[in-house]
Amino acid sequence: MKFHYLLVDDLLKKEEFDRRVEEKVAESGDLLDERTAAMLVVKDLGRSHVRIRDLAAAPSLACFFGKVLSVEEPREFERPDGTTGLVANVMVGDETGKARLTLWDEKAGGVAEIEAGDVIEILGRPKGKGRVPDVTAVAVQEAACEITCEETGPSAPSGPGGDLLVRLIAVESPRTFKRRDGSEGEMVEAVIGSEDGIFRLVAWAPAVLEGVEAGETVVIRGAVARESDRGIEYSLGEAASVSPSEQEVDVPMDAIADVEEGGAYSLTGTVLSVQPPRSFVTRTGRESAVRNLVIADRTGEIPVVIWGEKAEEHLAPGDRIEVYNVTAKRGRYADLEVHVSWGSALVLLAEEEKEVEVEGTVIPTAHGTVLETSDACYLLSQPLPVGYIVRGQGTVHRGVISLSHLEVVIPDRDELQRRLDRFTGKP
Repeated sequence: MKFHYLLVDDLLKKEEFDRRVEEKVAESGDLLDERTAAMLVVKDLGRSHVRIRDLAAAPSLACFFGKVLSVEEPREFERPDGTTGLVANVMVGDETGKARLTLWDEKAGGVAEIEAGDVIEILGRPKGKGRVPDVTAVAVQEAACEITCEETGPSAPSGPGGDLLVRLIAVESPRTFKRRDGSEGEMVEAVIGSEDGIFRLVAWAPAVLEGVEAGETVVIRGAVARESDRGIEYSLGEAASVSPSEQEVDVPMDAIADVEEGGAYSLTGTVLSVQPPRSFVTRTGRESAVRNLVIADRTGEIPVVIWGEKAEEHLAPGDRIEVYNVTAKRGRYADLEVHVSWGSALVLLAEEEKEVEVEGTVIPTAHGTVLETSDACYLLSQPLPVGYIVRGQGTVHRGVISLSHLEVVIPDRDELQRRLDRFTGKP
């Protein structure tokens, strides 16, 4: 009964809960067992079980039934304090949808007793919204009820014949890795998307991505899917192929106002402010970088934390960007923020160059040397002596000015003297 009491422990004492369960059993003439009676008490208190489709609107702790669709082998990981933990994922479903359970440590070790087809009762904490919601399992136990749902694993993009029809959202630069035999290989990471969600793609044979570019719709054949703690990811070997397609693929985007802690989101926004990247050394001794900025859409604004190589991307206030598969977390001061990291993508939306005529002063800033005018501040694409007043013509693109014609402005001494006299109060 402890399992069900956790749903109402803020409403009454354990002793009172046990008394009500006993009353339910007695009222039924001992036809109800304690588990069924406990469920009825919970329902009487307004905390009944929910369907998977209702998890997004559920309170911080929810109880639901699910049929096991797939079970991931537990895997070890290292915590920041150096201790070893255990985590496993279980995909469950009911008539209304699917959910991904995350089980930690002792609970993860218990997945050996669960297999596809089992029906289980889950007490868990939903982590944000999504097509396939994530739930951190607090407790899991076998259930005697039956559930009818699709006998398939997690939702994935598909096309004719099982091919993947997706948009190639972003492609990283190739990087090397060491095989188990000590030899070096090359791989390329990418992010793909469809109406079913955003997915990580790893090409172990980078040649399969030749001839296609980010932003294109492609058909992927021969991809191998696996479940990770961030959802589905695909890997491509030498036998796989990627080819352009003329079909349209709609990748749904979220609104900033809908972001909740623990969820994964894809957002479009305008950069309001941006800080320079900061270097740091990871626990493994590798140099990396992190950067903070704030973006906004018509529903609100939110801080964004960018990790790794993506933090070195040139960004300026006013840029329009898209971030895919970002995770919502609480920051240092408990503010909600989204993180662009492993498996995420950052895309700068195209902006046309514009021709300008400017006059201003060359000054140094934390972002680099800039040209400050009476109504704007432009990052200079070429170095100029600090302190000079210059006049010129050129083009501006994403806050960076490239000057094609430049001349130094010689200050008018008489005008400077008049301004100095006014400042010092001389007649």
